[in-house]
Amino acid sequence: MRFILISLCLITIASCSEEDASVVNDWGPMPRINLDRDAAALPVIDTSQDSGTTPRDASMPQEDVDAVIQMQPPVTSPEDMRVSEPPPRQMSDFSERGSYEVQQERSSAMVTNCNINYSVYTPVGIPNPPIVILGHGFARGSGAMSGWAEHLSSWGVEVVLPTLCHYNIFGGVDHEMNGQNMRELAGNNRVVYAGHSAGGLAAIIAASQDNNALGVLGLDATDTQDVPGVRNFIGRDYAGNVSVPTFGIIGEPSTCNADNNGLELYRLIERKRVVKVTSSDHCDYESPTNFGCTSNCENRETEFLDDDIRPVITALGTAAVMSLTGLSSDGDIIWSAQGLNDWVVSGIVQDIE
Repeated sequence: MRFILISLCLITIASCSEEDASVVNDWGPMPRINLDRDAAALPVIDTSQDSGTTPRDASMPQEDVDAVIQMQPPVTSPEDMRVSEPPPRQMSDFSERGSYEVQQERSSAMVTNCNINYSVYTPVGIPNPPIVILGHGFARGSGAMSGWAEHLSSWGVEVVLPTLCHYNIFGGVDHEMNGQNMRELAGNNRVVYAGHSAGGLAAIIAASQDNNALGVLGLDATDTQDVPGVRNFIGRDYAGNVSVPTFGIIGEPSTCNADNNGLELYRLIERKRVVKVTSSDHCDYESPTNFGCTSNCENRETEFLDDDIRPVITALGTAAVMSLTGLSSDGDIIWSAQGLNDWVVSGIVQDIE
C-alpha cells in the first residue's frame, strides 16, 4: 500500500511541475502530464489477471485491491455517452390567433371613380409591418372579411380592408376598377394582394399592375362568367402578367364559385401553388360568413364538417401570407409537399397545382 501511495505522489508532483502546462479540448483546459524521462518509474502491473478485472500490483494484498476498486468511477456505457438530439421545433399553428394585439382604425381615400372607405388592422408594437390589402366578394362587403383581417394582423401584418366601390349590384359592377382601386390603395408600398371570390379576381388584377407586389392569395377566387353586362373571363387578360408568387385555396365547384373557373387564372400564373380543401363551400372562405352566403352557397352533403374545414383554410391562408411577407419560414414549410402531407393523407386537402 505504501508503494502505491509513493507512486501516486510522484505522479502528482510530475504532473504539476509546470503551472501553465495545459492542453485544451472541448471541455476546457486539461492538465498536461510531465513526461520527463527522469520521473520515477511506475510499479510493474500484473497483467495475468482476467481482462475484466482491475489491474493490480502483483505484490498488492487483496484488501488493498478492493479499496482501489471502490475508489474508481463507474464505467460509462456507450448508451450513457450518447448525446440526445434536441426535440423537434414546434411548428406554428396558424389556425390559432397570433400573439399580437390588434388596433383597428377607419379611414377613406380618393381613388379613381370612388371615395373608398377602408379599415386598417395594425399589430401593436411592430414598426412598419408588411401590408396585406384584402378584398371581399361580390355584393358582400368588408364585414365578411373582418375576421381574416383581425387574424392575419395578430400574426404581425397590417391589413387594409376596403369596401370595394364597384361590387354594388345597384351601382354597377366593374372588376377591373376594383383591382385598380386596390392597387391605388397600396401606393408605393410593397404589399400582398388577397381576396375572396371576386375580391380574389381584383387581387390578381391589382398584382398584375404592380411591379412592387409581394404576392397574391386567392380564397376561392373566381373569374367573370355569364353575368349580364359583364365581359366573360376578364381575369384571363391579367393573370398572365402576374409575376409574383401566388397561393390559391379553392373549394368544391358550385354555382357560387362559378364551378371553380378561378383555377384557370392560377394556371396562367407561372409561380403558383394551389390546393383544394375537400367539402369546403364558398362561404367557408369568408370570416365571418352569414346567412346571406350560407343560404345560397353552403354544401348540403360533405365528407368533412365545418369545424374541420375552416381551421385548415385559416392555417393555409395565414401560412401563405407568412411566406409571402417573409415573417415566418413555417409558412413555406406548411405549403411544401411534406407540410401538406398529413392533410393530404387524411383527404381534407388535395394538391392541385
